[in-house]
Amino acid sequence: EVHRQAQDDPIVRMSMDVREGRELDIGRYGESQVVSRDELDPQRVMQADQVLVGRNATRRAYNMRFRHRLDIDDPLPVAGDKLVCLRNNRKKALFNGGLWRVKARAASKSKIITMRLAPDEDFGGKVTKVSVRGDCFGGAIEEIPWEQRKPYDEFDYGYVLTVHKSQGSQWDDVVLFDESFAFQESRARWLYTGITRAAKRLSIVV
Repeated sequence: EVHRQAQDDPIVRMSMDVREGRELDIGRYGESQVVSRDELDPQRVMQADQVLVGRNATRRAYNMRFRHRLDIDDPLPVAGDKLVCLRNNRKKALFNGGLWRVKARAASKSKIITMRLAPDEDFGGKVTKVSVRGDCFGGAIEEIPWEQRKPYDEFDYGYVLTVHKSQGSQWDDVVLFDESFAFQESRARWLYTGITRAAKRLSIVV
């Protein structure tokens, strides 16, 4: 059954090859592809439903680059920005790894940002009000003592996620930057997880 699926579905075939320890060659796999960084069309990245990487440093850098390409200069979230939730808040139905879009950000001089968010996949859906420390978006949140973080929700930009954060989610169209080298022991497992986040179309950038 699985092998029949693999013949019909290039993404399944790619995932099986990786799981069985084979290298993926550069080239086309049906609608999907393995492509070198030099050959990658930046538009391909911008049009994907989700971009995935391995390391947090890459995630932060690529999110900045992504927003720059969207002509967003404000270091803080603006209306339309895509955010990822970093911590559960059951009362507000916020879950770690959940993706949201900014509806509005209240004007404020303080370090705490108040925003109205809607679920990324249902922008017309129920709006949730959140209060987030501005430091979240500069990558410095880990340095702040837990007592000062605890009262607030935590978000970061969600255009680019780590594979680790994306577990349990799936998108039709994914661009995956292969950073499996950062996960020596579990290289194949990391790549397999990244590949299987894509339902219909996948570009792996090597």
